[in-house]
Order: sequence, then C-alpha cells, then structure tokens
Amino acid sequence: MWKDEEHVTGAECHSCGWMLSDLSSYCPWCGADVYEEGVSSEEPLKSPKGFTFSAKCDAGCGGGVMYPMPFCPWCGEEQGWEDPQVGSCPHCDRGVDDWMKTCPWCGGDATGQSLIPKTLAKVRRLLAVSGIKHWGYRVLLRPGVSGVDPRYPNIVEIERDYVIGQRSRDEIPWSMLVGLVCHELGHSFLFHHWRWTRKPEFLRTFGEADKAYRVTDDTWVDFQRRRISTTYPDHVSAYAATHPQEDFSETFRFYVTRRGRMREILAEIGQKRKAVNVYEKFLALHHYLRQLRGWR
Repeated sequence: MWKDEEHVTGAECHSCGWMLSDLSSYCPWCGADVYEEGVSSEEPLKSPKGFTFSAKCDAGCGGGVMYPMPFCPWCGEEQGWEDPQVGSCPHCDRGVDDWMKTCPWCGGDATGQSLIPKTLAKVRRLLAVSGIKHWGYRVLLRPGVSGVDPRYPNIVEIERDYVIGQRSRDEIPWSMLVGLVCHELGHSFLFHHWRWTRKPEFLRTFGEADKAYRVTDDTWVDFQRRRISTTYPDHVSAYAATHPQEDFSETFRFYVTRRGRMREILAEIGQKRKAVNVYEKFLALHHYLRQLRGWR
C-alpha cells in the first residue's frame, strides 16, 4: 500500500489506508468521501503538500491530479491514465515511476529491491568498507538491459530476467549479480562525478569518457570474477578495453569487490604483469575517493 511511511502529510484514508492530503475531499485511491469541514479545501488545488501535479482532472473541476490516482481528490470523479514508459513493476508489469517505492496497481515493491536483498546488502557492505559514501543511487529491476542513462545518473537499472524466470535459475548466481550491480554503480558514480572526467589525471589514465560509445549490449562479461584478467595488459578485463567508461566501471568493480585494499590489488597487478597505467587507474580512483572524503 502507498502509506505515509515518511510522515509527509500525516494523513491516510480511513477506508483504504493510503496516503492523502488533509485538504482533499475524496480519497484519490479508493474514492471514499474524506471531506472535513474547516479542513478540506473548498477550492480544487493543483498539488497539495506531498503530491505532484501530473494532469488536470478529467472531469474538469479545475483541480490537479498526480499519476496514477484513480479518482480526483477534489470532485471524486474517475480518472483515466496511460501507463508511463518510465518503467514497469517487476511483479505486475504495470507502469511505475522510477522513484516509486510501492506499485500503485498491485501494492508490491515497485523497485524490485525486495527480490535481491542479499545482493544489495553485500554491495552496501562492500561500498562501506571501500570508503565510498552513498551518492543517492537507486537500484531498480527493469526489463531490457542493465545500464545507467547519463541523463539520470542515479538510476541504476538491472535486467530483471537475471532475477525472475528461468534465466536466473540456470545462469546467474547471486555472487555474479553482486559484480553486475557494482559494475553498473561504477557508471552511476562516474556520471554523478562527470566533472572529474575533464581532469588531467582522469584523461591520462582512462581516456576521453565522452567519446562515441559503440559497445554492443550482448557482450558477455564474467562479473563473478574477482581476480584481474591476465589478458589485455593495459586493462583489468577484456570488457574494460571496449570503452573508457567501461574501463572505469570495471576498475571501480574490482576496487569495490576487493574492498579497496590497494596493497593487495597492486601486488596482483604486478603478478599479472600488467602495464603501468593499470596501477595508475586504481591510484587515480583511490586518490579521488580520498579527496571526496576530505571535502566532506
């Protein structure tokens, strides 16, 4: 249910229990009459506290409604919606927004995080011991391919077929899912700190991050691997050699899954006879993270 768990409005419908505004005359979720004299607004409002304006009431009362309210909170009339193309609930496939915690259609977890608690707990621990602060990222299970849109750097999408369905049972162990999430978090981190990609130390070690991206989505990567590859002397893995962004994300993944233990990482780089610039990539990331902790 869409309850007022964060106490934004301090009001919930007496009939369905979903969050509403004290100013509303009708529950926008079940249509119940919640009018209170002297409290409810006598004039239809656009967006009371805790809600956003998505469209005007279909019935023309002049009030505003937020997706996906089935009823107008001001006149009580039914509303018609088309599911947004932003995302789909991993439980019912109905449209959900990237920032919804609860699916308004089935009441399930709209993010899908409840399906991978072990993975997310492990990733959070790895980030913490690596000294990386939470930068506001949000992991979502979505159909399609895993990735991060540069326009929405904090939204990390993980292909839900890895978790739901035959594919997950046959192919994807949870430890590999940890590596996949860490890799995609590397993209999110880089997009979130994009100004760093213009700095000389980044350009010298990783290259131009904004060069044309021509990496195919079906490239296989062993995200379960925690050891640096023996091939490609200038990169930590074969996938890292495909593009500077992938180079950084793979370096980020190895750094996090190895808990930021630089002495251990640098020793392995020497054993694998990697080039000097592989040392520099880990050092550049390590020093940048130290700078971030210093700034805070």
